[in-house]
Amino acid sequence: MYSATLGETASEFRNPNGVVAGSYVESAMNSIIADDSKQTESDWNMPGPSNLLEVIEDRAARGENVAVVRALSVRSGKNAAVAVCDGVLFPPLADKSLADGVLAAVSSLAERGVVADFVDVLDEQGSPVTLVIEIIKPTLELLIFGAGHVGQAVALIGALTGYDVTVVDDRKEFASRERLPDPRIRLLVSDYASATGKLTLSPSTVVVIVTRGHQYDELCLKSVVGSNAAYIGMIGSRRRVLSVFKKLTSEGFSEGDLQRVHAPIGLRIGSRSPQEIAISIMAEIIDHVNNPEREHKGERNGI
Repeated sequence: MYSATLGETASEFRNPNGVVAGSYVESAMNSIIADDSKQTESDWNMPGPSNLLEVIEDRAARGENVAVVRALSVRSGKNAAVAVCDGVLFPPLADKSLADGVLAAVSSLAERGVVADFVDVLDEQGSPVTLVIEIIKPTLELLIFGAGHVGQAVALIGALTGYDVTVVDDRKEFASRERLPDPRIRLLVSDYASATGKLTLSPSTVVVIVTRGHQYDELCLKSVVGSNAAYIGMIGSRRRVLSVFKKLTSEGFSEGDLQRVHAPIGLRIGSRSPQEIAISIMAEIIDHVNNPEREHKGERNGI
């Protein structure tokens, strides 16, 4: 599921295929969905846009970002709708100048952390074209290993923040509705070694490892450190963290993979109680997701 905003206000809609997006995307998608059997090419010689929704939905299933762009020329009356995924246009634009302008504009928005904007570019004829761009991000999935006091607090705050939350614990009495009554929180009772085989991790997944012992933390970290999760954090003292890292390195895990791990987890705000620790963890996750260009904790600590 995707969520997005244009400007400072969020206006959501749901199309027949279940994609949720903001006000601009509603307009763009309505025009794409509209049945226009006479139009086989756009004004910029693209193939018909009938598959554009499939591209967006495919990225949604993968948990990846996608930029939806509407190109409008007031002077010529031309228009086009495209998606940009990993620096690739779909459908492709025959106008190379316009295509380059779209890719550069989307890249600039992503680098600045902006989700929507209006950008003016030129086509091959030198005519001005306005791009209405919205970067649509999937809802983040919060995967928590450990349903102890800290894991419980992280789950409750994560659900309140709007994340899709899954809590894994090998103790049925901890991964229970008595301790985690919020129906938005998915509970999985499983041994940690096999838990990830029952889950799907994607670039929209953030992982929090807060089990009751370093041996369990190690099992969980092994199962996720090579994944494409957006964020991986593990609780523990610096000494305990370095001990786990040293063991994983000896087993063949790369230093690059371990540098991704935020450990000890959480921002340094002097937190003491489980609830305060949970707030520091969620704050670090939000900071990492919203400011991906910042260095990781592992890089900063030389791990």
